[in-house]
Amino acid sequence: MIARLLRRVALVALLQPSVGRAEPTSVSLPAPRREGAVSVESALATRRSVRELSSQPLTLADIGQLLWAAQGVTGPDGKRTAPSARHLYPLEIAVVARNVEGLPAGAWRYVPARHALELLAPARGGAPMLSRATSQPPVLAAPAVFVVAAEYERMDAGPRSHVFTDYEAGLASENLLLEVVALRLGAVVVGGMDPAAARAAVGFTGREQVVVLIPVGHPARATP
Repeated sequence: MIARLLRRVALVALLQPSVGRAEPTSVSLPAPRREGAVSVESALATRRSVRELSSQPLTLADIGQLLWAAQGVTGPDGKRTAPSARHLYPLEIAVVARNVEGLPAGAWRYVPARHALELLAPARGGAPMLSRATSQPPVLAAPAVFVVAAEYERMDAGPRSHVFTDYEAGLASENLLLEVVALRLGAVVVGGMDPAAARAAVGFTGREQVVVLIPVGHPARATP
């Protein structure tokens, strides 16, 4: 009788919906495209800040392509899309996913060497993750917000460490913005935020300092 009871318990467990199944803590990204239909010149000519974003979701391929443009590895020696002084790569980029197909909501760190994401902090119910960092509508409404942060100590260039690292953050950000145009998406650079609150919301635990936020989505209306 005990054996029969155990079989019934096991059957019930198998039939239960997987509501308690843990979300993944690592996600591999689709391989980035190395060629596209939009030229660099066209992307430069048509890039504009887009603050009104629609509720249309982004895809995991969109996220991977944008991250690769900002900090992707482009050679066997580990060099990346954006130049770095002495190849020290002090930047960390996270994406706060709110409405991305194939990616659970939360904050994810980009791992360039594996072209993958690692979970920093799952989304909780209630206000958007970055609501304590800024009240700017594009950040709160975008399906994804890219968080460009820096560990200045990695640069190890004395008093020039901040300057060199901030240059690199600008280069990576511009790469991402040009890829936004190539994907026919919209984005805007947001510097008006509380860096410490953004860092806490994302879940960084090292020496990362948030430099800028870049909300990305489909434009709500045609860009002039």
